[in-house]
Amino acid sequence: MKKILILLLFPLLVVSQNSKKSFSDETIFAVFYNVENLFDTINNATTKDIEFLPDSEKKWNTYRYNYKLNQLAKVFSRIIQDENNDKMPDIIGLCEVENKLVIDDLLKTPTFSNHNYSIIHQDSPDSRGIDCALLFNNQFQLLEHDFILVDNPAANRSTRDIVYAKLKFKNEVINIFVNHWPSRWGGQEETNHKRVFVAKLLKDYINLNTSKDEYILIMGDFNDYPSNESLSKFLVQDDLINLMATDLVLGQGSYNYRGDWNWLDQIIISKSKTSNMRLLSVGAFQKDFMLFTNKKGEVYPSRSFGGNNWYGGFSDHLPVYCRIGFSYY
Repeated sequence: MKKILILLLFPLLVVSQNSKKSFSDETIFAVFYNVENLFDTINNATTKDIEFLPDSEKKWNTYRYNYKLNQLAKVFSRIIQDENNDKMPDIIGLCEVENKLVIDDLLKTPTFSNHNYSIIHQDSPDSRGIDCALLFNNQFQLLEHDFILVDNPAANRSTRDIVYAKLKFKNEVINIFVNHWPSRWGGQEETNHKRVFVAKLLKDYINLNTSKDEYILIMGDFNDYPSNESLSKFLVQDDLINLMATDLVLGQGSYNYRGDWNWLDQIIISKSKTSNMRLLSVGAFQKDFMLFTNKKGEVYPSRSFGGNNWYGGFSDHLPVYCRIGFSYY
């Protein structure tokens, strides 16, 4: 009943073939992808990247690095072909990238030839050196950007910054946040307070830095499910909606934990301030070539590594996407 009420109260959630035609000239297609440890092969003295070096047990060499880049590019190529009419995504959020170099190298692959992306990234305090990044094309005007420091005194290690950008699209202002919240390492309940801290931090930042006549697009790997309190109680309140908690989402999840699919990777948007914004599609991008079936018959995203074993896959997460349309009558 809860989901039905959301649909009745939230007019932007409209999906139909007619909608796609009506809003085809005024659409935004956004993708978020946890790319699973996209490290270069160069030793960084300030971070713990030793396991991703040529002389490590993983044997992370130039061949494997370039293979990984081409695997990720293959996923983006199919997203472009199958979900966006052979056009590049307008917005790409990434997490688990080591630095700007690996983003630049990804954009050098043939899939991204002649791209026109601007990149917002900085090295974060994460001890392993993995960061979030935002890419957006030239139909947006950058108004401002920031890197939101997650400084939790109750945490025993630093985590990733939240990447923020305020962009102008046509006559609209869209505030975008790219997240990678603290992991569940040590147990979900034991680490729950860390993600609640980030949820409160982000909510406060939104309240202070955005206005009611602007849109909000929050994407990321939250290391929590939509029903967990960090999201359902502290971040997603009356002014926001988690698209992965609606009946409109396509797919069974972005991550498989011990045989159970669920949504660690999510897209959250503001409820429409007017009736001129419509959600046209949302889901996890999943193709057979991106999946692995184990001996129990359980299907998982095909990953690059399991421990130190090289599998040559793509990522342990599936990318998530949404298409939003605007109309003016």
